Amino acid sequence: MLAACSNREPPPQRDLATYLSSLTAADEATRTREVASWRLDDSAWRRIVVDPYRALYADYSRAFDTAQPALVVQLRPGAIAVRRHYANDPLLTPGQAKARWALPVMYGSQIATFDGAPIDAVFVSDGDHWRAIVGLDGVIQQRVDTLDRACGALLELTTPQRCRDVQWEIADAALRTDQARFAHACTLAVSLCGKPSP
Repeated sequence: MLAACSNREPPPQRDLATYLSSLTAADEATRTREVASWRLDDSAWRRIVVDPYRALYADYSRAFDTAQPALVVQLRPGAIAVRRHYANDPLLTPGQAKARWALPVMYGSQIATFDGAPIDAVFVSDGDHWRAIVGLDGVIQQRVDTLDRACGALLELTTPQRCRDVQWEIADAALRTDQARFAHACTLAVSLCGKPSP
């Protein structure tokens, strides 16, 4: 299985920590250019993410535009640390946690911190370059809120694992426009997650 994953994900020219560390020492123009290059194109997006996230490329692209300036600012001189991106990591940002839903099981994505603070992006290898998934939590939230704002409030909670599982179910049903499954997941979330504070 590991060999199969390696075949699907060719290693980049530089490991992520080395690459990001080089950017912290670069000038602003270089950082801006490199961060812009993190955007996945439509073909790579469809190749990397799972259904039903493949249809969200335009939303992802808009979210990337919004996030890009803050990412450039964050890459100033400092210490970079990198680790594997996995679903049960309690230190994930909401964006990193929900981006995990869009990736295949065991996909070799990575996340990074700058001086201990998270860089709110999920890095994926695309041939010889690193790309980033950003802002997917906002995209998902908007889709769920459109269907049911009360259920959307449950999706915003930082919760124990049993609730995160049903949050995934809510998002998946919303993106697939499965109304019956969505309603059931929202009802289940009320009992598993509790009602959010007003």
